Amino acid sequence: EPLFRSARQTILMQYILELAKQVKRDPRETFQLFFKRIKVADEQYMEALDDEHRALIGRVKERAKIRMETIEKEIEEEERQKRLGPGGLDPVEVFESLPEVMRDCFERKDIPMLQKVLKEMDPKDAQYYMKRCVDSGMWLPERSEER
Repeated sequence: EPLFRSARQTILMQYILELAKQVKRDPRETFQLFFKRIKVADEQYMEALDDEHRALIGRVKERAKIRMETIEKEIEEEERQKRLGPGGLDPVEVFESLPEVMRDCFERKDIPMLQKVLKEMDPKDAQYYMKRCVDSGMWLPERSEER
């Protein structure tokens, strides 16, 4: 897998740079020295190398997960912004907040039933819900008056 190979190469480069620093030489000159040392390296050195490799892969995967979550949230917010009605409300959120009887009316596109439900409601509640419907674009007053 490319991630594992890239992580391994990154760790090897870090070790080569560290070796170059220790012997006070250009890293290009320590490349062969590093691989000679790694062939005869003790088990503890190789375990440290493997531990760093696993840790780097873990950090990369965790960062990728966080980044994907961030991107998903940004996409969801963009989609929500596109859905906003003329009053700045999200029709999905407004629909989900409606009483069940009103949701049924909208799902069935039954205007007479909606009018009946609104008449049976407390006038303040009816006004509140209908204003939210208008602000979300779920209800267009001028279209309903034409019918």
